[in-house]
Amino acid sequence: MVALKLFVFGVLVAVAAAQQVLQHPPAEILSDNSFVRADGYDFEYRTSDGVSRKEEAGLINVGDRQGIAVRGSYSYTAPDGQTYEVTFTADDKGYKPQIRVIEPKQ
Repeated sequence: MVALKLFVFGVLVAVAAAQQVLQHPPAEILSDNSFVRADGYDFEYRTSDGVSRKEEAGLINVGDRQGIAVRGSYSYTAPDGQTYEVTFTADDKGYKPQIRVIEPKQ
């Protein structure tokens, strides 16, 4: 009896997951650019579901060693309908994000 209940539960979960996929088709890549250099990289992309990301990185000196510093941003529309943008830096001092809500254009 327990096995039957687990099977029915599994089927219901699979049906719910399939409905989610049908309601939200996979996003398409609208633009995608990347460049790799000896001292770092740059990339950016944008998708049909409103996700975008832009990032650049370069080598830095950290004491007597080399490290990498990254700065960039990404944005997405959350399930609450708000569009969020995160700008960040990541270097020898840590990861420092700043988050803001992007107001819709009127």
